[in-house]
Amino acid sequence: MPGSSFVLGITVYDTDGTTVMSDVNVSIRNETTNETSSNNTDTNGQVVFNLADDFTSGWTAGDIVSYWTLYQGYEAEGSFTTTDTGGSTVSLTLVSKTVSPSLRYFTVQDFLDTYDLCTYDQDKESGVKPQVIVNLGQQMEKNIDNLTYRVWDNNSGSYYPSSDEYKTVKYYQNIFWLDNTPVNEITRIELNINLVSSEEDWKNIMYSLLDGCDATTDWVAGTDGAITLNTSNDEVKEGTGCLNITKTGATQTSVLYSKTLSSTHDFSGTRVKFDFYCEDITELTSSGTAVEIRIGTDASNYYAYVFQKNKVGQGSWNVFTLDHDSDDSNASTTGSPDATACDYVAINVTYAASSTTVTAGDMRLDYIRFNDKEDVNINYNNGRVEIISSQYSSEPGKDQIRFTYTYGPSSVPYDIKRLAILMTGKSFSKRTLQGLNIKTNEISGLSSAPQIANIDDDEINTIIERNKFPPIYNSWKENAQY
Repeated sequence: MPGSSFVLGITVYDTDGTTVMSDVNVSIRNETTNETSSNNTDTNGQVVFNLADDFTSGWTAGDIVSYWTLYQGYEAEGSFTTTDTGGSTVSLTLVSKTVSPSLRYFTVQDFLDTYDLCTYDQDKESGVKPQVIVNLGQQMEKNIDNLTYRVWDNNSGSYYPSSDEYKTVKYYQNIFWLDNTPVNEITRIELNINLVSSEEDWKNIMYSLLDGCDATTDWVAGTDGAITLNTSNDEVKEGTGCLNITKTGATQTSVLYSKTLSSTHDFSGTRVKFDFYCEDITELTSSGTAVEIRIGTDASNYYAYVFQKNKVGQGSWNVFTLDHDSDDSNASTTGSPDATACDYVAINVTYAASSTTVTAGDMRLDYIRFNDKEDVNINYNNGRVEIISSQYSSEPGKDQIRFTYTYGPSSVPYDIKRLAILMTGKSFSKRTLQGLNIKTNEISGLSSAPQIANIDDDEINTIIERNKFPPIYNSWKENAQY
């Protein structure tokens, strides 16, 4: 009945059971779908939910709905099973009891359906309280993470961050394994190029495309300049297109071609590279700066590196590099750019004379990026990172390389869901049969334990072996010298 109203009224009382509590946050969860909603109590200590509106998927008769509150070290929780009568009124009395959040790999209803069980409020003799399943399930989910060396959900779409994960570098080592998999995105791979005993000097070697120059969107040319798209296969350096940067007027000697990127990038310790093509270098000034590349915060705050005409190859693509060092930059600085938040790129071309004009296609710009994609080889699924480029090397020693990345898959595989239910069922069975850490009214239904007790350990072990991918920490001898 997803579209039908089901009004749930909840009143929250203080620990004395009579004083109502206002402005207390109360949450509800549909254990069938794992959907949640929350709201605060009014001055009468009451909060009202409509399951049809507060749950995206609505509700169906027979759904288990849990409700709980946390307030200044005190909590309260409960649950009930929906009927088709259209509403229910319940109360919560604060006590010192920890309430667990939602499960990640399966729902309470998944567990009940697997073992043909019901909830405690439906059957006081054989039923199970949802919070018992949640408490045990969370422990088993964490255990699965440890056994498989992975986190199997995507953290509600935001993925799990891992910053400053350090690795030890041994002699001639160029392969490293990340602690968490699967990897969603690596934003920085940094090498300390100094000795452990010296001041740190970090170089970021992770590739990132700033602009593929496959469109003219947001590109701006200064006076006398023009920018057009070139999609001729034999004239493109990378991707599907490049930019023709031309000079059509005869009033200026230099023309600036620039773009403000859609997002900011951390340029600290990184090399930014521009690919520039020049058909005829006589069109460039013969003295001083012929080409200048820039990256920064805006047109008034940037780092720049200059190239004279003798550094420009004729009739070929040139790779111009601006290398940001830890002590500032190997280039000039204009204004006060923020190296950790760059979103402005530009190339300034100085021509032989103000009267010089350039035919479209004779000068081209393409492939603006941090580093090169060929510098490292990454297997995102198993977290294997191999440094390919010989120009990047780190001194041997402890914590000489560090990674910043996010990890987590986009969904939970069926066998992991199955594994979580099996392991939770086994744990539940043991605890019920032994009566450990379970209240008297929770072990009254011992009849639910034997049917779970004969869970196949071989199936559990098979799923674990199939899904674990331990990082190979010992691929290099532990006693190797630094």
